[in-house]
Amino acid sequence: MFTQPPVPLGERVEFLSDAYLNTVETFVGGLQGSWPNFSVSLRCANPPAHISSEVVGYTLDFRGSGVTLTRSATNEANLSQDLDYNAALWLHSIVKNDNEASAARREREYRRLFGIQSKKSDQTDMPKPVQQALDAIGDHMARRTVDNPDITHKIASFGLQQCADDFEETGYTVFHDAFSDDFADAMREEAARNHAGRPEGGSFRATMLLKRGSLWEEALLHPWILTAAEYLVGRGCLLYQTDTIVKTTGQETHPGLHSDYAASRITEPFPEFCILTVAVWAIDDFLSEHGPTVIKPGSFRERRQVPAGTTQEGTTRIEMPQGSIAMWNGATWHGSTPRTVAGKRTSLHNTYCRNYIRPLEQYQDIDPAILSRNPPMLSSLCALDDAFGKSGYEGADFERMGYAARSGFAQSGPLPQWSR
Repeated sequence: MFTQPPVPLGERVEFLSDAYLNTVETFVGGLQGSWPNFSVSLRCANPPAHISSEVVGYTLDFRGSGVTLTRSATNEANLSQDLDYNAALWLHSIVKNDNEASAARREREYRRLFGIQSKKSDQTDMPKPVQQALDAIGDHMARRTVDNPDITHKIASFGLQQCADDFEETGYTVFHDAFSDDFADAMREEAARNHAGRPEGGSFRATMLLKRGSLWEEALLHPWILTAAEYLVGRGCLLYQTDTIVKTTGQETHPGLHSDYAASRITEPFPEFCILTVAVWAIDDFLSEHGPTVIKPGSFRERRQVPAGTTQEGTTRIEMPQGSIAMWNGATWHGSTPRTVAGKRTSLHNTYCRNYIRPLEQYQDIDPAILSRNPPMLSSLCALDDAFGKSGYEGADFERMGYAARSGFAQSGPLPQWSR
């Protein structure tokens, strides 16, 4: 049996769309309480064209026993926020209930990523009943809000055009300053616990991370990386594998060169489009002496596995400081080098694949609590939103089949029809 998403597919909405505002309006209409007079307004610039050609937003007015929604922003509210559409979408995708530590960490990472000032000053004199109501509204909508389907729009909004160009030119890129030192420290500590107690010569990997704690959920849903994954392997992409690697002195984890298509036995010639991509997080520095990844630029155009006897001649070392993320087209030839200095190097490897590829790890039986504390993007990554493996005695799951088609699953080109 597979886990059911916490919110039906038919209740999912796009951020600040009419359907989104209708859902907020219905929810606040059912709130009961007594509130002091207080108003909160959100204005979002740069919405995708299929949502609006103008600035979008809304205002919530708390007055006595009622809450009203106005479908426009105002500077006259007690609390006003002006944000980029995509940044606001991600900040509003955070579920707080029973998820406080993770929610706080996500908010810090997103605000840092999008260059948004600390929220503390925003909360000055916020009445507690209003804050509780806003948290309830936020959680209700976070579980229902899908990501912006306009990949080109997100790339421009996040300033990732050079990274997209790198994929086309060399097959790989590096996202600099992609996560904080605090997040790196937390992942390093968690990885050390997952790797502890292994016998001499045991595996250098710890896998199935999505079932090992909320820290890895947060990493999996990195806004830049999910955007790049959609660019390479399409909407509705799946989690193929997630693992940490701890490399010790003298250790060689991936000698020679290989492509990541080997495990899935992709036949040659490989498709012209990418079907699998891996994002490698530098939890520790990836400098020359630390045993970094090496990659052969442009080799994805070979469209084949690495021939026997191929050396690392002509490769480039991916050197990057802690807080960086390297990512490549899975058809690109790459390998690693041994660590030559004392100590350990910890890295996180999140691999994504097209919707119709069988992943190495399966999460269709994921704990419902994990889905409940995350936006719908995680449900899609766990392969719960498509029809594969869900047929019954009366045929395929046509609800999921239709949802996947409308959402443009497996497509990395034009917008799906439902978003035009």
